[in-house]
Amino acid sequence: MLIVWSGWGALTILIVAVVSIAVGALLQVIFTALGYPQLAFLAVSIGLFSAAAANWFIGKRLNSTPGRELVDPKTGQSVMLTKRHKLFWIRMEYWSLPVAVLALVPLLALPNALSH
Repeated sequence: MLIVWSGWGALTILIVAVVSIAVGALLQVIFTALGYPQLAFLAVSIGLFSAAAANWFIGKRLNSTPGRELVDPKTGQSVMLTKRHKLFWIRMEYWSLPVAVLALVPLLALPNALSH
């Protein structure tokens, strides 16, 4: 599979994977200890929401660094050079939106889990 990124854009994949797995696993352990192992879907959902939030803040931070202005001495025109962090031509922070939507999918199991 071909992955296209610029700057630290590939970090999005790592952030989403690590944060969602860590938070989801921790919550699953907590739910099981409290006697609610059937709430695994909720742990997955909260893990994905946490990953989306972490990716949003890190992406915004990385993409908010000021650019560098260069001036052509002959014409006097200026050019702004900015470093953007993108994954598949989409800025890092905007990948948080599909991850947050994906986090809603496990919540579809909520009515089923509450009936048991």
